[in-house]
Amino acid sequence: MMNALPFEWFVLLLRIVFIFLLYFFLLLVIRVSLRELAALTNTQQPSAQVASGHLVVQAPGNTTLRPGTRLRLEPITVIGRHPQCTIRLEDSFVSSEHAQLTWDRGRWWITDLGSTNGTKVNGLPITAPTGLRYGDVIEVGDVQLLLVP
Repeated sequence: MMNALPFEWFVLLLRIVFIFLLYFFLLLVIRVSLRELAALTNTQQPSAQVASGHLVVQAPGNTTLRPGTRLRLEPITVIGRHPQCTIRLEDSFVSSEHAQLTWDRGRWWITDLGSTNGTKVNGLPITAPTGLRYGDVIEVGDVQLLLVP
């Protein structure tokens, strides 16, 4: 009887160690999974910043738009006369693909797409991608558009 008792205790001890190791392994798996999910969430937050903004027509030029009309911006917005442009302006001074507004790094950027009459921001012609702020006036041909949130 004395020989059987230590072996039973040994088996019991092995079972307890096995259960402990199993729960410890599960704890580590959950901890690593949570850490990876947190890292994934942190890397997606800056890019998940929603592009928000509108262009408000100040001077419609020769278009059928009315002053005060709000035009919704998409993360990549192309302005021009072409039917597939995001914002279509039927004005003889607007090129088929005149300018592009892009949401990048938490702000709007405008690029002239090689238009004939150029693009202006606050009355100044642009030659390179230019950062915009809310309240800036964009001139595309004879059309003046105000950038608002």
